[in-house]
Amino acid sequence: MTCAPAAARASARVGWTLAAHFASSLSIGIAIGGMVPLIALTLEHRGIDPVLIGVNSAIGSLGVIAGAPLVPSMIRRFGAAEGMVLGLLLTATSVVGLAFTEDLGLWLVLRFLTGFGVATQWVVSETWMQAIVTERRRGLVMSVYVTSIAIGFAIGPVLLTFTGTEGVLPFAALAGTIAATALPMLPIRRWAPVLALGQRGSVARLLREAPTVAMAAIAVGLVDSAFFTFMPLYGLRIGLSHETAITLLTAVFAGNVILQVPLGWLADRVNRRALLVALGLGCCVGPAAAAWALTAGSVVAYPVLVLWGGAAFGIYTVAMTLLGERYRGGELAAANAAFVIAFELANLAGPPAAGWAMEAWVPHGLMVWMTAVALGFVAVAVVRGALRR
Repeated sequence: MTCAPAAARASARVGWTLAAHFASSLSIGIAIGGMVPLIALTLEHRGIDPVLIGVNSAIGSLGVIAGAPLVPSMIRRFGAAEGMVLGLLLTATSVVGLAFTEDLGLWLVLRFLTGFGVATQWVVSETWMQAIVTERRRGLVMSVYVTSIAIGFAIGPVLLTFTGTEGVLPFAALAGTIAATALPMLPIRRWAPVLALGQRGSVARLLREAPTVAMAAIAVGLVDSAFFTFMPLYGLRIGLSHETAITLLTAVFAGNVILQVPLGWLADRVNRRALLVALGLGCCVGPAAAAWALTAGSVVAYPVLVLWGGAAFGIYTVAMTLLGERYRGGELAAANAAFVIAFELANLAGPPAAGWAMEAWVPHGLMVWMTAVALGFVAVAVVRGALRR
């Protein structure tokens, strides 16, 4: 008789905890989705060289790369929820600081700190959820989490239409959103699992122990940044109007929003490694199919982009479920940090490589690059699968 109420309470705690993380992830997605264009527009208005604007953007990723390895130690020292709140407050304070200085050197420092603080939320949230979900629901939970962030990315730029892009208000609004991201963590802080041991996240170790998972993070990081940076430009190069070219990116990210939950549901019912390979194969076919459909003016162009985008970002979702399936406790915190670092390193390398490909093979170099990344991932996944057998 006493077991049923206890089980119900435990289930309710997990439900409330997951809801808090989804809400927090939605908020951080809104903040980041708004902050990227706001910073670019602000610096351009000040007459900053585009190269330096790109450097400023990259500095945020470097902050994540620097902060992620320290997260397990921060969890151990302060606790999961408390460490997450501290990181978010650091990010919010740094964003507010951007509104009160025009010194580019100080901007670079503040951008680094925003990334450093976000790393805590990123790693802790993913690790916490992985630690408390059951194996049969892991894929579904991770897919809802990814979808929450994707929806936030879409809302962020819309927020700027209300605040404008000049003055203190847009920075204050985004900082407030980041600070609000911490609020759902406060009621659940006493339910935090034990997450951290003494080790830091190591990409080299993750590559040795779980090469398929590590390569999934790298592959998605490479194409994620390339999608953002070059997809509209590709549309222009094949003769589309400016308005139509921008919608290509919208279609790709619509696939991210729409298909993650179905893919997460599927990941709980089929072999996850086989699903990863299938998604990778879809990404091998997607670029050529999209290039043909767009240049031919086919009605299937946008459905192809939606499916390709869903498959590309689905690799991240399914790889995260495999990460949680393999690692536990403090090892999970370190492995998740390494996963985030691998993704961000690839995000830094992706745009230069994709840009070189676009110049080397006009006009379809971007599609060649995307296909090469997918083929590399599939090759690693297939070889690793054969070795495991």
